This record gives sequence, C-alpha cells and structure tokens, in this order.
Amino acid sequence: MKRILAVVGSPRRGGNTDVLVDAVAAGAREAGAEVEKVFLADLTIGPCLGCGSCRDITPGKCCRKDDMQDLYRRILAADGLIIGTPIYWWGPSAQLKAFIDRWYAFLGDKTVSLAGKKLALICAMGDDDPATARHTVGMFGDALAYLKMEFAGQLVVTAHAKGEAAANAAALEEAKGLGKHLAAV
Repeated sequence: MKRILAVVGSPRRGGNTDVLVDAVAAGAREAGAEVEKVFLADLTIGPCLGCGSCRDITPGKCCRKDDMQDLYRRILAADGLIIGTPIYWWGPSAQLKAFIDRWYAFLGDKTVSLAGKKLALICAMGDDDPATARHTVGMFGDALAYLKMEFAGQLVVTAHAKGEAAANAAALEEAKGLGKHLAAV
C-alpha cells in the first residue's frame, strides 16, 4: 500500500485549498493508498536560517528544533506527497514556503534521497489568469527535477471566495483523478 502525505499550506481550514487537497486525498484512498494529512498552520515551522549546519556540521539534520523535525520523518516515510497552497502574490503561502525552504536539510545527508517520490501540486487562486500560478508551478517543477522527484501532476483552480472550490464539481472530479494517478504511479 502506498503512503501519501497531504500537506495543506493554507492558513484557512475548510478553505478552497483544503477542500481540493481533500479531494485529491479521496482519490488516492480510492486507489488504495494510505493518506495522512498535515495542516501547516497548526504547526510551528521557522524559516531556514541559511546557517549551513545541515550540510556541514550535522549532515541532513536541521539545527532548528520545531515541528519540521517530525515532518522530515513523515516525508521520508511517504511514497508520495500532495502539496496544496493558495496563490498569494504570484507565489505559495508563507507557511508552505517555509516548509519547502526547510527541505534544504535533505541535501546535507548523501544517504537520504527524495528521488523517485511523487508529488501532486494543488493551487487555489483568486484570479482567472492561469499565468498567475506559473511562478509556484515553475518553482516546484524545478525543485522536483533537482531532487529527482516525479511530478505526478498539478491542478490550478480559480476560486475567488471561500467555498467556491467545494461547489466546482469539475475541479473536484479532476482532483480525485489526480489522487488516483498519484497512488497508481
């Protein structure tokens, strides 16, 4: 059975990003995967200090003692990840950016690799222009290529007000399909 970690980078429970991540997770469960969900707004994750400790002093171990320590273990135990973020100012939420920046610690330990792990990206945005998500999608595409992870797919949904994603049957169906694909690949 595949293990998938679903990470919600929105500060709003029940918001559009959260609803879409739940739909992807439901599809993955239907395909037989075990899914664990994490809500970053409930955790304390400080920003990367850029100190290099995880590379030079304690390879692969971040010196910050916060909730990211447990998330490192969960990421490594997962076969795949669902990452959800609202688009704020053409980029990911601050919660998600801090989480991703702390992945730098994985590079310090040459025995640890994210290679082969699969990731599905979910973006909810209050804009009708698909180009609004290009920086976030591009950031993930480049990062996953660098880490030799597999991009299982993306879903970018326009949802201006809270609740719009839940009323978008086509987006929810696409999200479930992405979850099934993530669990199958």
